[in-house]
Formats: sequence, C-alpha cells, structure tokens
Amino acid sequence: MDLFLETPQQQAERMLRQQQRLMEMQMQGAAVQPPAQNAAPAVSLAGGSVPENYSVQQDSYAQELAFDKRRTRRRRVGQCLRTLAMIVLIPLGLAAIFLVSYALTCILNGATPNEVLQHLAALGQRLGDVITTIRAGWES
Repeated sequence: MDLFLETPQQQAERMLRQQQRLMEMQMQGAAVQPPAQNAAPAVSLAGGSVPENYSVQQDSYAQELAFDKRRTRRRRVGQCLRTLAMIVLIPLGLAAIFLVSYALTCILNGATPNEVLQHLAALGQRLGDVITTIRAGWES
C-alpha cells in the first residue's frame, strides 16, 4: 500500500491550501512593507543594485545557519577528541588492569610486598628487553 498516492480530491485540497497560504503571505507582506520601499530601488556605491525587500527572516535564517555550522563543528571536534581519548585510554586501562591482576596474583600466591615489587620490576625489565629487541629488528 503506497501512502504517498493522492486522490484528485486531496490534490485539489492541497492546492487550495497552498493558494490560501500564498494569499495570506502576500497580504501580510503588503501590510508590513512601508510605502517608501515601493519607490525606486536603491543603488549602492559600487554601481550594483541593492535588493528592494530586506527580509528579517533571511537575516534570522543566516544566523541560524551560522549557529548550526558552529554547533556541527563543535560536535565534530568533540567526536574527534573522544575518539583520540579512547585510542589512548583503552590500552592504558588494559595495561593497568593487567598490572593489578598480576600483582593480585602474586599476593594470592603468598608473595610479600617486597616480592611483589621485585616481580613488577622484573616484568618492567622484560618489557624493556622486548622493546629493545623490536627496535633493533626494525632498524636493521
């Protein structure tokens, strides 16, 4: 079932509503415009003609567009910052969880605080050795 099909009666009603809106807008526009605007068009110093009818709606719409552009830019920047934070924070969080679980495992196996520190220092030393090996392989 296609909901977008119009019957001839609905189409006629829609056209009538559009014509009524157009008439109302023309009536309001004629009532709002001061008689001085119906005179000759203004000419700018550059020689070009300035539009006869200045619309507050156009100015308001331009302000809304500028606001929307700024809001969109802020959203994009915020999204980029969140993405970068996740790229950095997730590995750091995983490393912290690993270190805590390693220390707790040592404690559960009966290690003293000094032994836990020794195990963590040895783990750091092994990690440094792995990084040195990777760098040496990369440079050669």
